[in-house]
Amino acid sequence: MLRRVSADDPRTWNRYDVAGQQTVYAASNELGAYGELLAPLKPTLPVPASRYFDDVGDDDELESLIREEWTGVGHRPPRELDFAWLAEHRLYRLTLPTMGWFIDIEAATSLSAIAEYAPTSLVEHGVAEVSVAELRSPDRWLTTTIATRLWPLTLDDGSLAHGIVYGSRHGSEWDCWAIWLRRTRNARTARGLVTTADPGVDIAPPDINPALAATLRTYRLTMKT
Repeated sequence: MLRRVSADDPRTWNRYDVAGQQTVYAASNELGAYGELLAPLKPTLPVPASRYFDDVGDDDELESLIREEWTGVGHRPPRELDFAWLAEHRLYRLTLPTMGWFIDIEAATSLSAIAEYAPTSLVEHGVAEVSVAELRSPDRWLTTTIATRLWPLTLDDGSLAHGIVYGSRHGSEWDCWAIWLRRTRNARTARGLVTTADPGVDIAPPDINPALAATLRTYRLTMKT
């Protein structure tokens, strides 16, 4: 996705987007690909229905009542996905550059570098320290501000980083990559310096797709095929 240099609110961006640049996100395995895609749809903590309605019991939970009502009128209940929506996606296998580096942003040395080169806007916003906790928080203003600061920095070998490797907020079973598609002066870039992707494959339904089925179970989602 191309993030334009504008007044767009960074809080709606992806974690390590940089204004004016294109960023591609990937996971280290299929479980991670489905886990990251479907994470926004997983159930939240139970909310007592009595917070919003007076004519309900103390033990009634809001989503359960919504599910009951929607099912009663023939609508698809919450947390039930339509496979037709997922089938519009494709699963791509990326080949990362064989030359150059990704910033392991949660490494102690990277956290130290962030502290050394931290933009003044972090302090102005009351951020006193950047730890793994902050990097994995939902604060997109903070993470995109850090990404924007790191993007132009030259690494020890004189190169620019290809992007950032980081841990997922949704599980330790996979790692994630934010890959910056840097523009080059030449149409052709030396082999080994760019990320490439295969043509992609169609997404199979969960009954023959173990990674998707596992993600649905973990997130307590169902799928209509």
